[in-house]
Amino acid sequence: MRRGRPRDPRVDQAVLSAAVSLLGEVGYSALTVDDVATRAGVSKASVYLRWPGKVALVADALGHGAALLPDPPDTGTLRDDVHGFLSAVVTSHEDGFARAASAVSGEIMTNPELRDAFRHSLISNVSDRVSTIVERAVQRGELSSGTDVELLSLLPMAVLQHVRLAQDPRPNPHAVVDRIVEQFFSPPAPHSKRGGPTVARKAPSHGA
Repeated sequence: MRRGRPRDPRVDQAVLSAAVSLLGEVGYSALTVDDVATRAGVSKASVYLRWPGKVALVADALGHGAALLPDPPDTGTLRDDVHGFLSAVVTSHEDGFARAASAVSGEIMTNPELRDAFRHSLISNVSDRVSTIVERAVQRGELSSGTDVELLSLLPMAVLQHVRLAQDPRPNPHAVVDRIVEQFFSPPAPHSKRGGPTVARKAPSHGA
């Protein structure tokens, strides 16, 4: 069977970039496929050829933006790795993608499809990178082998999102990063007798 003309990846890129920009400008509710097509300089038919509707388009747009997150640094210490990565995330998100993510985060409580897209794009990408950092710290001996890597990996985005949604006026995100790192990712030096910041651990077995 003869195949149709292959899709042009440049169109995909243009549409996803347009969707991210418009989300940040007008929000999710006011976003239309017509406007995205116009901004991207393509026909509406080209958009619908690739995405069945607005939710699918926005989901891919979030994934497109999240995939551009920086790789986790490897400085040799948990504190510096987490601080460097989260600072880079906050800085990169001060552009259109940050506004787009904020626009969608206001809709996720009432839209399960968007909630899944948000979780599998931005949150998943950040937590995967933090997980890499935490696993390295366990291998170096900075954290115990019983450290709850999954919980620590989810914590930064949970705190950043909560602060953004719950506090008014919104605090400086870089200051929030400093607090997260100081409280949760600054374990005391080995054999140190001083009290150190809390680091999440797996709960001990009650049968022990």
